[in-house]
Amino acid sequence: MRNFSLLLLGLLVGLSSAALGIGGGVTMVPALTLLFKLDIKKAVGISLVTIIPVALFGAVTYFILESSYIRIFVALLIIVGSVIGAKYGATIANKISSNILSKIFSVLLLFIGLKLVGLLDIPIVSDSNSTIYPLLVVLGLLAGLSSAMFGIGGGVILVPLLNLFFGLTIHESIATSLTVIIPTTIAGAIFHNKLNGISKSEIKFLIPTALVGAVVGALTASNLPSMTLKFIFGLFLILCSFIIFFNKKKPGKKN
Repeated sequence: MRNFSLLLLGLLVGLSSAALGIGGGVTMVPALTLLFKLDIKKAVGISLVTIIPVALFGAVTYFILESSYIRIFVALLIIVGSVIGAKYGATIANKISSNILSKIFSVLLLFIGLKLVGLLDIPIVSDSNSTIYPLLVVLGLLAGLSSAMFGIGGGVILVPLLNLFFGLTIHESIATSLTVIIPTTIAGAIFHNKLNGISKSEIKFLIPTALVGAVVGALTASNLPSMTLKFIFGLFLILCSFIIFFNKKKPGKKN
């Protein structure tokens, strides 16, 4: 039953990753900690490794559908910052306790959930002038930090900011985010593995169905009722944030 549940989780992660460009870690990490009772540091490592092929399949599918969706120059600038951010994010995650990391992660989930359901609105003026290109590197740094610290891929930061601040369309933001997530999560997984090690027993069940979900999610994203999907997903994240924040499980205890 546990293995079957992991297969279902992989499918959900793949679908949400390709449909929203968020990497899927915002689904996987809460599920692994809440449903499978894994320590958050172990969950982060598993999430990072699983996201790598998911983002790759999603990005390739978008490229086949419409190559112009992937803004290569924008992606390269973000990657410069994200790889650096991933190194320091993994280091920070290793130094703080699982309990504190869980609390920080729950606040991040709450912020993302409120944004998705439309209760949190930050008005940002779009500007495509080349003077803001250095900000793409800073954006990558933030994405890399969050990716390695929380195993979320960084897409939850990239997609809304690329769309609102840098003037990319939602499809360009999603496809470009998935492209950036590939090297970002590779870097995060390498640094995380050096510090904490990564469990492979769950990964072998998560990746196969996650890949299927990634392709299906990318193929159907343009036809999905995105507002409804984001609202439901946002409510899910808000619920997870409260459960994780008030979870009484002692750090380091594993089942």
